[in-house]
Amino acid sequence: MASPSTAAATEVEAITERWADWVLHADEANAFTPVRDVDGDAGEDAVETWRVVGCFLTQKMIKLEFMRQVLASVWKPVRGVQVTEIQRDLFLFVFFHKTDMEYVLNGGPWAFENNALVCREVVAGAIPGDVPLDAIDMWLQLHDMSQGYTSRAILKQAGNFLGTFVKHVDRFEGAPWLTFHRIWVSVQVDKLLRRRMKLMKRDKNTTWVTFRYERLHKFCFFCGFMGHLHTFCVRAREAGIPLEWYPFGPDMRAGGSRSAPRAVGTWG
Repeated sequence: MASPSTAAATEVEAITERWADWVLHADEANAFTPVRDVDGDAGEDAVETWRVVGCFLTQKMIKLEFMRQVLASVWKPVRGVQVTEIQRDLFLFVFFHKTDMEYVLNGGPWAFENNALVCREVVAGAIPGDVPLDAIDMWLQLHDMSQGYTSRAILKQAGNFLGTFVKHVDRFEGAPWLTFHRIWVSVQVDKLLRRRMKLMKRDKNTTWVTFRYERLHKFCFFCGFMGHLHTFCVRAREAGIPLEWYPFGPDMRAGGSRSAPRAVGTWG
């Protein structure tokens, strides 16, 4: 049996441990408030940035530094761009001027080695890896639109028929001499490209409207999907038909130096 002195000592020790535990938790309740460095270090939030997350439609490995150099030389951001691979084949582009980000988002589609870049802005509070990358925004030309069917409302419906309508060019709106009409559309990358659509007119007659894609990069002439060529398409190989019989072709690309994919450098 423990002596009275030993029992008392044990009880005091237990009380001391409980007291220390109570003091620790009370101290943890105090909030830590960072103080801005007055010597010039304003902290991480001092530099305002704009972020874009993106991936390339390819199964090939992307060389990060080479890609950064090529795209930076094309975009020419006034305050530079920082590129990081945050996940496998998922890249974060950090811009230090808002207009640089807007140029990238509104001036595409862009590509590296002819592999289209799918990208979206990362809004405040969003996690880059959670941003859906399922569509590419691009200009489409609608050829052979019948007179009386080129209003804003009809062009918007046509855009939604193709994908998701964003805007259209109204510089020459209503001009009878236009050979085509341009609309900015968000096109789903997991769906085949549309070549044309059948337009049902008010008199129940139909006519075909042909689509031309501006700055359309790598896509398959056999299956019509972006991201690979017919030479590497399993379905095309199994079909065993001549190239001239493929349902898609280079004529789907809009002509002209401003709308066709660039052949400068290595980015397509």
